[in-house]
Amino acid sequence: AILAQALPLEPASASAVCMGACMKRVAAPDAADASARKRPFAALPEVTLGRVPVYVMMPLDWMSDDGGSLRNGDILLNQFESLKRAGVRGVMADIWWGLCETEPGKYNFGACKALCSLLASVGLELQATMSFHQCGGNVGDPISIPIPAFALSVAREKDMLYRHADGDVSEDCLSLSADNQRAFAGKLGPQTRTPLDCYRDYIAVFLSSVGTENIGTVITELQIGMGPCGELRYPSYMMSKGWNYPGVGLVMADDTGMRSQLKANTGLSALPAGLPTEKNAMPDDSPVFATAAKGGDEAFRKGDAKVFFEWYQKVLLDHGATLLVEADAAIKQANVNVPAEKLALSVKVSGLHWHVMHPSRATEACAGYNSCTSDTADAYNAIAAMIARSAQSMGRPIFFNFTCLEMTNVDNNGNPQTLSAPEDLIAQVRRACIRHDVPLSGENALEFDLATGGWAFERTNKQLRGWSPGRDKMHGLTLLRLNDNFVANDSLLELGKFTSST
Repeated sequence: AILAQALPLEPASASAVCMGACMKRVAAPDAADASARKRPFAALPEVTLGRVPVYVMMPLDWMSDDGGSLRNGDILLNQFESLKRAGVRGVMADIWWGLCETEPGKYNFGACKALCSLLASVGLELQATMSFHQCGGNVGDPISIPIPAFALSVAREKDMLYRHADGDVSEDCLSLSADNQRAFAGKLGPQTRTPLDCYRDYIAVFLSSVGTENIGTVITELQIGMGPCGELRYPSYMMSKGWNYPGVGLVMADDTGMRSQLKANTGLSALPAGLPTEKNAMPDDSPVFATAAKGGDEAFRKGDAKVFFEWYQKVLLDHGATLLVEADAAIKQANVNVPAEKLALSVKVSGLHWHVMHPSRATEACAGYNSCTSDTADAYNAIAAMIARSAQSMGRPIFFNFTCLEMTNVDNNGNPQTLSAPEDLIAQVRRACIRHDVPLSGENALEFDLATGGWAFERTNKQLRGWSPGRDKMHGLTLLRLNDNFVANDSLLELGKFTSST
């Protein structure tokens, strides 16, 4: 969930980086090279696997519209064989709620079963993303997959969607304030399931459907969708609603449920004054984020604003912890009987690198990451601590999945108002994971042409720290995104060099 604006970019989208802030940079080969790049796979030098495993994201539309089959099985098989030869460990795929449960309690995971069989035949693993969010609504998204109609219609009617005071509503996912609201149909009749029930049932039936032989062997990780684009955050920046980089976005806490929780938990009957009303504003445009005169305290560090931002993060992290509990319950519900270390969970955290150098860290604050209300406020330390507690409680590894690994602090030097600092942000996340002994995994932020992407591989490798014997070594890397160019001969040669160097 990253954006860089220093170079000419073309929008890309991904569920893992599905926010409109993600862009891709792809060097287009000239016509003379195109045919050569698509020739049948030539001999690839033997690849010695590196110390940090590398995965590749699947296309967003890898499954059929009914969830029952693979869209391009033969093409995928050839691509998987190529990835395997280049030293790739596996792939990440969205398991779309909007395609696999179109009616309450009626599931179709045929495509997932077929994908597991294909991967098993090649010897690749699957990071399965439980995608409880929509696909689409961002520039560059090739397809649109809303959340299930039975859920979306009820959510619209009952105000169960994140909302801003001026009317912006996100249909990307359900509001966390609805987690325990019995509103959805189930086996016992109408309005018998909560969103948490839906999520747990979905994960359990997915695991039961793909077959026990694939769990812990092919499927080695479940990434649990926790918000917009699958990330643990609020939908504070939405390109479909007119947001543009580097706007700070909006606070999305004005649905009935969020207001009710705010009052019950803090006594505040309204959101604090001075919050952004314009999604493309800069931090100093909003009174709550504006820099104070020398010697003064900013508004976000005192009074209602301080109380609000600390609460806004707390309920978000509580939501994340609850979803991890539900995922663990689903594993038990599906009678999965593999060692816990064979099936990890993961939490996707958005890399909001713009305005990191502003005292308010306004972009992060709007999304629910509080690193501003006191000298000790540290959103990523709080997230890592939550993950560590959850992992200890359930006896299962849980990964902290972050992004922007190939970005540097100077990528936005042509646009200084962004106050961007992705390297500083990664360092903050890494320190939090080290402190709480949480395994850190990550993704690149920008799609790039592998054949000419030595610059990105070099930057990313620096962040992986595969040489380290300590907790700072990353657990894994997932690269954007599988397509024809990704498995062209010259791309595979460079990919093989990279996977062996990690």
